[in-house]
Amino acid sequence: LAQGRVAEILVTKGDEVAKGQVLARLSDSEPAVANLTAAKLELASAEQALNTLLRTADLATAQAQLNLATAQDAYNKAVWNQKELDTPQVTDQNKIDAINASIIIAQDKVEKAQKEYDKFSETEDSDPLKAAALNNLAQAKINLRNAQNNLNYNYLDPSNQDVLISAGKVEVAKAQLADAQKEFDRLKDGPDPEKLAVAQARLDNANAQVAAAQYALDNYEIKAPFAGVVADVNIAVGQQASPTSWAVAVINPLSWYVDTSDLTEFDIVNIKIGDEVEVTVDALTELQLTGTVKEISQAPKTSAGDILYTVHILVDDPDPRIKWGMTAEVTFPLAE
Repeated sequence: LAQGRVAEILVTKGDEVAKGQVLARLSDSEPAVANLTAAKLELASAEQALNTLLRTADLATAQAQLNLATAQDAYNKAVWNQKELDTPQVTDQNKIDAINASIIIAQDKVEKAQKEYDKFSETEDSDPLKAAALNNLAQAKINLRNAQNNLNYNYLDPSNQDVLISAGKVEVAKAQLADAQKEFDRLKDGPDPEKLAVAQARLDNANAQVAAAQYALDNYEIKAPFAGVVADVNIAVGQQASPTSWAVAVINPLSWYVDTSDLTEFDIVNIKIGDEVEVTVDALTELQLTGTVKEISQAPKTSAGDILYTVHILVDDPDPRIKWGMTAEVTFPLAE
């Protein structure tokens, strides 16, 4: 509990309260509220950043896989084209002879078409017969060129320049494939480890900041430690509160405890947790109760020169007539 003046009391004597319910608040808690709000905003931002990193990592991996497949396909095609270029065309002689014959025929047609066109040398270009002759000549030349290209494809080797270009394309495709493979290997197991570590560290820090801010704010609020009934209120609005004195007393009418006040160092050595005891309430002498030792204080108190230890005892089946603050006598079993 922080030191400060009581700003608000939210319960009165006899009220039933739930565990964690705010019983009272101290003043000057605004900075703590602001710090908690800011810490929660940072936590939300850190969570969003981590989720975005994880989500975009899946997309990046899929894109990298697609790029790898594309690069592999491009490399395969480049290698295939290179092999096709490096492999001499194998054609039977009959086909070569036929292609050569088609070239001779095409050359003859070009010569005839040229002679026919030359007849119109003195004729106007607008003459339809001259235009027809020119068209026949052009078509004959195209047929000749196609026949020659057909022969080159089936018989002649590629030029050195074509070979170099093909080899260069293979090397470029190979380098691109290596880059695509490297990028896929980097992303296939999830987001970038360094980025993930930074995002996780930010989230962890944000959680710690929220916890610290919440703890600081909690010190400005007095909360019920368990569900029960308000037995007494020891503070007033405007009064200075202190962590050294109690503010609100909450009791659980279903669970009653008795704390001893006169067990010396000679008594305590014979008592252990779990011991069953007898309890007699001074105001109800005819009532015989039993209880169980739940806790033995490790920090002694001094009274009139005696070293005293407190034993915390849970009363079994408490009588409804028992009231908070009543005195009782506890009988411990004899040490064996």
